[in-house]
Amino acid sequence: MTSAVLTQLMIILDLTVIAVALPQMQQQLEMASSQSPWIVTAYALAFGGLVLFGGTLSAALGLRRAYLIGLGGFAISSLIAGLAPSFAVLVAGRAAQGVFAALLAPTLLALVNQAFGEVAGRNRAFAILGATGGTGAAIGLLLGGALTEYMNWRWTLFINVFIAFFAALVSLRSISAHGAGSSAVKMNRDFLGLLLGCSAIFSLVFGFDRAQQDSWTSASALTWFIAGGLLLATFLLRERYAKDPAIPGWLVFSRTRGSAYLTQFFVGTGQMGAFIYLTYYFQNHFEYSPMRAGVTFLPLVAALIVTALISGRTLAPKYGARLLFPAGLLVQAAALLILSRITVDSSYVEVALPGIIVFGIGLGLSMPMVFNAGTANVNSAFSGRASALVQASQQIGSSFGVAILSSYAATSIRDYVAGNREGAQAQVLEQLAAAGKDPMSAEGQGIAAKAMESFQDAAQLNAYSGGFLLMGVIISVAALVVCAVLFLGSPTRSKEE
Repeated sequence: MTSAVLTQLMIILDLTVIAVALPQMQQQLEMASSQSPWIVTAYALAFGGLVLFGGTLSAALGLRRAYLIGLGGFAISSLIAGLAPSFAVLVAGRAAQGVFAALLAPTLLALVNQAFGEVAGRNRAFAILGATGGTGAAIGLLLGGALTEYMNWRWTLFINVFIAFFAALVSLRSISAHGAGSSAVKMNRDFLGLLLGCSAIFSLVFGFDRAQQDSWTSASALTWFIAGGLLLATFLLRERYAKDPAIPGWLVFSRTRGSAYLTQFFVGTGQMGAFIYLTYYFQNHFEYSPMRAGVTFLPLVAALIVTALISGRTLAPKYGARLLFPAGLLVQAAALLILSRITVDSSYVEVALPGIIVFGIGLGLSMPMVFNAGTANVNSAFSGRASALVQASQQIGSSFGVAILSSYAATSIRDYVAGNREGAQAQVLEQLAAAGKDPMSAEGQGIAAKAMESFQDAAQLNAYSGGFLLMGVIISVAALVVCAVLFLGSPTRSKEE
C-alpha cells in the first residue's frame, strides 16, 4: 500500500506542482508568455488522451509489469524534463510524463482493486488512496512552493525520480511476481474504439484549454468541442455494436459505477477550479510567497485525511455511495458558497480558512467511495479499464473546472472595470486632493498607482467571489444529478460483473 500511495501522490501532485514554478521556468528558459501554459497542457493532454489506452494496455502487459514500466518511464521522463535546456525539450518531457501517467494511474487502482478482495481491507485501502488523491493537488502547491523558493524549478521534476524509485523498490517486495496483478490477459482488439475514445477525451481536454486561454466562443475552442462531441458520439455508437468493445456498456452504465465516474468528474471540476482561484488569492491579494501559499492549504489536507479515513472505514460500509456521493458534493458546494464571501477586507481566518476546511471534508466524504465504487465488481480483464474511467473523469472534470472559472474571471474583471472606471478615477482625484499632491508629481503618480492597484485587486476579488458562487451552484446541481442516477438508474448487472 505504501507504493500505491507514493505513486498516486506523484501522479496527482504533478498536475499542480509545476504551476508554482512556471514564472521561474519562463525566466530561465526565456519562454514567451504564450509558451508557458503548454508546460501544464502537454502533461494534461497526454494523460487525459491516453488513459483509456493505458487501462487496456495494463491488463495486456500484466498489472505488475505495467506498474514497473510506468514508474520507470515516469522517472526517466521527469529527469529529461528537469534537465531540459530549452522549452521544446521541457514540453517533450512533460508530454512523456503524461504518457506514462496514463499507464500508471489505471494500473495502480486495478492493483489495489485486486489486492484487497475482502470488504474491510478494501474500504481501508481506498480510504487511504482517496485521501492521497484528494490531497495530492494541495501538496503539489506546497511542495512546488518549497522547491522553487529554496532550490529551483528543476527540482519540482527531479523529485519524481526519487518518489518513483522508492515506490518501485517497495513494490518489488510487496507485489509478488506470481501474485495479484502478475498475469496478463489478451489485449482487447477494439483498436478503433480505443482510438475514438482517446481522441474524444483529447479533443475535449484541449477544447477546455483553448476556452481558458482564448474564450468559449473562440474558433479554436468551438472546433475542438465539436470534434470532441462527434468523436464521443461515434465512440459510443462503435462500442454499442462492437463484438468485443474496449469499454463495454455494462462497465459505464452500472448505477454505482456510473455515479462514481460522474461524481469524480464534478469533484475534479470543483477542486482544480477552486485551487486556481485560491492560489492567486493567496499570492496576489495577501502577497504570500509560494511556500506560504502552499502552507495555507494544510488545513484542507488535514480535514480531508481525517474525513477520508472515517468515511472509508465507517461510513462507506454502512451507507455506501447513495449517501456519500451526494453528501460529498453538497459539502463541497457549501464550501464554495463560504468562499464566495471573500472581499477586499476579509481575512484568511474569516473566510478562506473555514472554506477550505469544509472543502476538505467534502473531498474526504466522496473520494474514497469513488475509487472503491468505480472499480467494484470488475474482474481482472476489465479492472484496468474501469480504473482508467475513474482517472479520465477526474482529468476531464479538472480541465472543465479550470476553463469555467478562468473564463468567468476574465469576463467578470472586464465588466467590473468597465462599470466602475469613472468611480475609481473620482476616488483617485479625491485621494490626490486630500493629500494635496499634483497628479503629475512623483508623489501624485505614486498615489494614483496605488489606487489603481487597489481597484484591480477589488475587480479580481469580485470575480473570485462570483466564480466561487457559480461553481457552488454547479456542484449543487451535480449532487442532484448524481442522486437521480443512484436512485433512478437501472440496478441491472450483467454476467461480466
